[in-house]
Amino acid sequence: MRIFFLVQFMVFVCVINAQTFYAIDSVQEIKIYFGINDWDYRMDTAKAGSETYLLADSVVINGTRFLNCGVKYKGNSSYDVSRKKNPLHIKLDKWIDQNYQGYEDIKLGNGFGDNSMIREPLSYLILRQYMDAPLGNFAKVYINDAYYGIMNNAESIENTFLLDKFYSSKHTFIKCNPPTEGPGAGNGANLAYNGTAISSYDTKYELKSDSGWYELIQLCDTLNNHFSAFNSVADIDRFIWMLAFNNALVNLDSYTGSFRQNYYMYRNHAGQWIPIVWDLNMSLGGFAVAGGTTSNLTPTTMQTMSYTLHKNESEWPLIYKLLNDPFYTKMYYAHLRTINAENFANAAYKTLANAMQGLVDSAVATDTNYLGTYTDFQAALTSNTPLASGGTCPGIFPLMDGRANYLTNVLSAAPPAISNVSSTGSLQYGDTAYIIASISNQTNVYLGYRYGKQHRFVRIPMYDDGAHNDGTVGDGVFGASIPVQSLDIQYYVYAENANTGVFSPERAEHEFYSLSATLPTAVNGEVVLNEITTNNKTGIQNENGKCKDWIELYNTTNKTLALTGLFLSDNATDLSKWNFPAKSLILPNEHLLVWADDLDKTHLDLHTNFNLSDVGDALYLSNGTTLFDSYIFGSLNTDEALARCPDGVGAFNNTFNRTPRLINDCSVEIQDVPKEEVTTFPNPANEEIYITSSHQLFYAELLDINGKTILQTKEHSINVHDFPNGVYFVLVNTVDGARLKKVVVVH
Repeated sequence: MRIFFLVQFMVFVCVINAQTFYAIDSVQEIKIYFGINDWDYRMDTAKAGSETYLLADSVVINGTRFLNCGVKYKGNSSYDVSRKKNPLHIKLDKWIDQNYQGYEDIKLGNGFGDNSMIREPLSYLILRQYMDAPLGNFAKVYINDAYYGIMNNAESIENTFLLDKFYSSKHTFIKCNPPTEGPGAGNGANLAYNGTAISSYDTKYELKSDSGWYELIQLCDTLNNHFSAFNSVADIDRFIWMLAFNNALVNLDSYTGSFRQNYYMYRNHAGQWIPIVWDLNMSLGGFAVAGGTTSNLTPTTMQTMSYTLHKNESEWPLIYKLLNDPFYTKMYYAHLRTINAENFANAAYKTLANAMQGLVDSAVATDTNYLGTYTDFQAALTSNTPLASGGTCPGIFPLMDGRANYLTNVLSAAPPAISNVSSTGSLQYGDTAYIIASISNQTNVYLGYRYGKQHRFVRIPMYDDGAHNDGTVGDGVFGASIPVQSLDIQYYVYAENANTGVFSPERAEHEFYSLSATLPTAVNGEVVLNEITTNNKTGIQNENGKCKDWIELYNTTNKTLALTGLFLSDNATDLSKWNFPAKSLILPNEHLLVWADDLDKTHLDLHTNFNLSDVGDALYLSNGTTLFDSYIFGSLNTDEALARCPDGVGAFNNTFNRTPRLINDCSVEIQDVPKEEVTTFPNPANEEIYITSSHQLFYAELLDINGKTILQTKEHSINVHDFPNGVYFVLVNTVDGARLKKVVVVH
């Protein structure tokens, strides 16, 4: 029987996860070698002190050896000085720049509170269907060749995760766990507004970025005191998915439970806060304290835990605000219904759970440090079992079968029906596309759309009025228009009635429909090399906050051009070394930046698969066979640039006046040019307004034409993609006072 489950399981997960180290259908092998025998005592001592890393002579992962790694114990309730197996944090790059398949940090859990050993990887697997979340599987761990035991292996939420999921990692990043007060103290990281003093927050949250307390305080103020503006600073859909997931899976060691913890938040390049769920070893009923007016739960009462838990308790501001807003409440019902229907009401989770247990069965049977017993492990899916630490571990199947029935009953209101979602109209760049859908049992219908995953969704009404390519008035077909301003358009449809809502596709906004627009590709002479820096040390930073070398291209025309089919290379015999990704484009007269940092990915910007040498190199732009532009150059000094003057047609000259994304002016060196204290560019702006200042930036505000503040930030850029065309003002507040700049937004 276990073989059947495993086969079904592998078919399911091969689509979800192809990353070897976190492949859910395999068990990793990790061997840690210390040059000392008292490593346990030393790591206990470090855990009790400053939690420093102990030097490991080497760590071997699936046969690959890494020297001089950092290892320490981690965890709160899962750690105990007397415990035979404690959670581990391995930092491969603590002293040497090294990684395994791109991962530097390895987080290993001991299965505390979970006799089944599968709660964490199973819960992450379910969650990743609806929002970005860590990968997770299992690892057999050895220390000095002695079997330490089977452990949960969960992807660390660090810069690599942020860059991969959210396209940058240099912005404000918060761990929402009380770092000093202990779990749950002072209502935990509940997003309450506690005034403007940082001291009211730094005992409840842990700042993982270099700065960002101001932004966190602003978020809490907006949520609690200006909720109508919360959508402008938060990815509300992901917050709703998080709350629906916590409730459906009785995940109470979370924001939803008494401690209000175990999640991260990242404020992305668009100034939008994104939640990231973390630490799921006590999901699926492993933690019984709901807090507030709800008594401690039992495995039986968990089955019928209120689907709107804490709705009327202001100590959970996120729940209190969202679930008392009729619009967002219906979205919450839709997400909760989807999670239940796709995983529990249909019993699909049982196939996954059985397969996971079968995968680690022999590893648990031989684990003398296992926190429970092998007998309890075998029974943990179907029966309640006692925990070695005290209390009861709910049987996953009876808990979630009962909860599935409860949720099915309380969410029985009929949602609108959405079908025949399609597009009409031109998909030529610059034209208008129409989205239409057949919808019944609705009161309101909306279209959400965005221009690629780097952007936030814009939500607009859909109409059955005969004026939006929707057929005749009142025929049940709804339509709305989208300006085709990208080669990649992503969209979904949402409808609500008096009782509930529904998305199409149901996993929106995490999943969506896509449209691909067409655009003429640049030909020879239309796009050229325009500026090059090969020794960037103190200039602009990439999405990861690193100063890397860059190449600037210039569109010499007044039309938008596709870059598909074009290449950059530093090798004359291999002109097609790096190709521009599909759907890349360059706007009229745009100065497009490409990072030459050997990353070969597209985050917010483009990144080539080669570096440029600061002692001299060559650069070629072509269509793979025909050379469009090239330049061979010698060594460059630190922070020196080569630039065409004037743009696009002039000869390359050395200049200290680097102007990435700006018009080149190399008539004189920068020391001879009066430097304005504050500048904002470009103007007009399409996507981002960039801010430079000769003084320390406190914060900047974007004002509308009437002088009303519509956005605040401490970043040196303001994303205006989702703001309407028109005149705005940027108020830049520095240590030397405030400066007001007029800007025009044109999409």
